[in-house]
Amino acid sequence: MADEDFMKKRLASFLNRDKVKLWEEPFTNKDGSAGNIPQELITKFSNELNTSEDAIASLVEELRTHALQKLAEKEKFKQSGKATLKIKVSRQRVKQTSKQPLSLEIKLLEQGKQLRDQVSDLIHHPGDQMKLICSGLVLKDDLTLQQQNVRNGSLILVLCLAVSELEAQQDEKLRHELQDFRHAAELLSARAEQEYDEMDIQIADQTGKPIQLPAGEKKALTLAIALHEKGRQALKKKNVTLALPLLLEADKEFKQCRADILNSVDNYAILCLDIVWCYLCLKHMEDLPDADARLRNSENFFQKSYGSSMERLMAVKGSTGEELALFMKLHLLQGIVAYHQDRMSEAAQLLGRAESELQRLTIDEDKLNAVMTMGFSEGEARLGLRACDGNIQNAVAHIMKRREEKEENEKKREGERKKNRLQKHLGKTADGKGVKVESYEMLIGMGYPKGAAAEALRQANNDLNLSLEVLQNHPEYLSLPDPVPKRKVRITDEMIAQVTSMGFEPEMAKWALQKNEGNVGKAIEDLIESGGSIQSPLDDEQPGTSGSSDNCPTEENQSKVQQQKEEKEAINRLVSDLPEDEEDYLDLTLDEEREFLQQYQSMLNSLRS
Repeated sequence: MADEDFMKKRLASFLNRDKVKLWEEPFTNKDGSAGNIPQELITKFSNELNTSEDAIASLVEELRTHALQKLAEKEKFKQSGKATLKIKVSRQRVKQTSKQPLSLEIKLLEQGKQLRDQVSDLIHHPGDQMKLICSGLVLKDDLTLQQQNVRNGSLILVLCLAVSELEAQQDEKLRHELQDFRHAAELLSARAEQEYDEMDIQIADQTGKPIQLPAGEKKALTLAIALHEKGRQALKKKNVTLALPLLLEADKEFKQCRADILNSVDNYAILCLDIVWCYLCLKHMEDLPDADARLRNSENFFQKSYGSSMERLMAVKGSTGEELALFMKLHLLQGIVAYHQDRMSEAAQLLGRAESELQRLTIDEDKLNAVMTMGFSEGEARLGLRACDGNIQNAVAHIMKRREEKEENEKKREGERKKNRLQKHLGKTADGKGVKVESYEMLIGMGYPKGAAAEALRQANNDLNLSLEVLQNHPEYLSLPDPVPKRKVRITDEMIAQVTSMGFEPEMAKWALQKNEGNVGKAIEDLIESGGSIQSPLDDEQPGTSGSSDNCPTEENQSKVQQQKEEKEAINRLVSDLPEDEEDYLDLTLDEEREFLQQYQSMLNSLRS
């Protein structure tokens, strides 16, 4: 914020403190013209703000004019229903004669599209190349302004995209990226609602252990987390223009989740921090009043998730050094917000606390390099040293322990994945429940074929004893195929030639190879045992018949396959740059945080002097 703007804000707070009403006499005449400003008042404020009397008189007149304007706008809104909105453009492309934000009038029953059109005319910029944000929400075209909590006097932040040809192309790419990421995140969350899925979406606690959630809740949380992660990666690349809309979309989705679910993970608290960080990077902290509320939310969620003194986190993880970086960022942002709200004593306290935490988090470069030379990554070394207050030996032990925990968690997840995939193939019992994998494996251990074991459990509703009776009464089940489909292997002409050289038909040779996953020896044995004639491993149709969906794909099947391919590609683009390490969000270098801390401490010290 410019010095003059900040001085004006402090002067306004002093006027409110002294109950000075600039829009009334003697400060304003009945006709609205400037009245008399007592000299003793000018001198008093000049001394308090350590500023010249001429500067104070000029600022008082600006505040008086602004107060009259607000009263006129309020009266007009009462009589005509037209609200006056303040427009602040993030990348200024308008030559303004006034230092005040731009204004426009509109009825609050109008839709966001009408506001977008008016802003476009006002700043001479294409409406489809801007994002309108009010109180931390991206305004939608198809809802009324009233429905989106826009009020008379509201400030509208305009994220204005570029106008040069090169920049316009980049902005067009940005819009497509936003749409693509949103679409892919919705596809990913839809998969989370399925009972089992190849994408294997996992939501874990602070230790990396999966949290079991109902399918519907998992879908909502997956969408929110996916958008947040993509926005966070954009923020790491300093692409704030892409990051902020994604983070605000994530915020909207998180608010659809139940409070008790949000309390079990720290994602929402971190999202609040990331959004306010975007505000700071865009230099709109003073214009977005929800920054303070978001930081309070973040602090409350951290306390619920970690404990008021991080005692819950200590009990779960055995250390708090890694998460201290989040608290440092929280206190820094709280101090900056307090500074801009003229709460100087609180700002000094919070910034001092952030400085103390930053000092504790600062890692000696020699120690960092020493740990890295042992074969650990920079992120592992940094987090390990922070967790152990810079002790190299303890840090190495901590890193090794975390690796073992991650490996153990991954083994458990892989075991759960295999179990889920198997259960999916085993199907449902007669009463609609999934076949129990444990019972299935017990029957396999008794020597029963896989297909027979699965069918018996399906008919017996997972009753093991009844399943044994079914197997005894139905010996034909012993020849049922394996419920898990064979892995698809590319059958080459050379493989087929090896089998046909033994006197078998080419078509039979191909199917035998498919059935035996390309193993030539087993394919020949299979054909010998069956007398040279086997069923198709794909659809169990007799060789020579037609109608197989695999051999004669319909237009509908082709379209479905193409759609599935496009969806998978969209999801892969979404997750392509997301971190594999669940602690990536804790690995903050804190370089930018250090710069902002020094900047605001310097500004605070200059006011004190």
